[in-house]
Amino acid sequence: MPPRPSRRSVLRGFVVGGAAVLLAGCESQDPARDPSPTDGVVPDDPQTWPDDSQLLIAARQRVHLNLLALTEAGVPDSAGVLVGLWETQIARLGQLITLGGLPLPELVSPPVGQRPLDDEAGRSATGDGGEVGGSTATTAAPDDASATTSPGATPQDVGRSLRAQVPVLVREVATATPTNLALLVSLAAQQADAAAWLGAPVDWAPLAGPEGAPAVPVLAVTRPAVFGLEVLAARSQDEERAAYEGILEEVRSLTRQLTTLAGAAAPVAPLGYDLPEPLETPDQRRSLALALVSDISPAGLGAAQRLVGSADQLTAALRIVSDAATWTRELGGSAEPFPGMTLPS
Repeated sequence: MPPRPSRRSVLRGFVVGGAAVLLAGCESQDPARDPSPTDGVVPDDPQTWPDDSQLLIAARQRVHLNLLALTEAGVPDSAGVLVGLWETQIARLGQLITLGGLPLPELVSPPVGQRPLDDEAGRSATGDGGEVGGSTATTAAPDDASATTSPGATPQDVGRSLRAQVPVLVREVATATPTNLALLVSLAAQQADAAAWLGAPVDWAPLAGPEGAPAVPVLAVTRPAVFGLEVLAARSQDEERAAYEGILEEVRSLTRQLTTLAGAAAPVAPLGYDLPEPLETPDQRRSLALALVSDISPAGLGAAQRLVGSADQLTAALRIVSDAATWTRELGGSAEPFPGMTLPS
């Protein structure tokens, strides 16, 4: 199983990312004084801020507005856990911002009447064919990427607003540095999954990446997932079997696309994989299915780290992480605020 990028390591990287630069000038400073990673940060001068600070601030405000919109529309019982996930996201993003030496901006909550829901913007954001990831997905987007609501809005309306923001998130992720890229991809993937959760799934375009070698680690987890889900479907029946077959079809499609994108870099697939036994009860089978799909999100984030600056390929990585989060939910697994990553204890 590929190691999940640790949120602790992300926090550490954000704080100490500039340490090497600071150390280079230490010869003229007091050797007894350890340089602070926030030395030189001027709150009123964005040019001095740590990498991606503005992206993190914008993400925190966006999640706040998403949460506000959902609570005003009414949180459905089936998606009640979203409130806790988004509160955790706001807290962790705030932690990153303050560790960078910046004061935490106040979260803005515009009145409902000043935040009309713009369904037309949501449709245009996904391009003429309603797909995210094509050429139109990175050029057409709502003027305001924040979640919007209006009196009488439903949770599905909020889902549509979340979906409309995805192209904006892709553009932002494509400007991120390696320090925070995985974090921002994971955050955007959770939002895409939340849109599906609220009845407005993203209509993704065919994968544009990862291409070549970056696709291989993802293949290394989707191939055994296909094999394992085939076995689980064969050993189950009725609704349980239908659930495995539905996810199997999607993972198989993903694997085929990745194999094509990997090209000559793709190793020959083995004839089979060792699976744990026994698999006699529904709980045993579900446990294996969850283990198989849970490997996919961190692999997608790992691929994203090799795709810095490529909006189309990062869209594909975001989709892989988001789809895996959705499959985990459908199998009864726990939703995560940052899919594919672990939170510090």
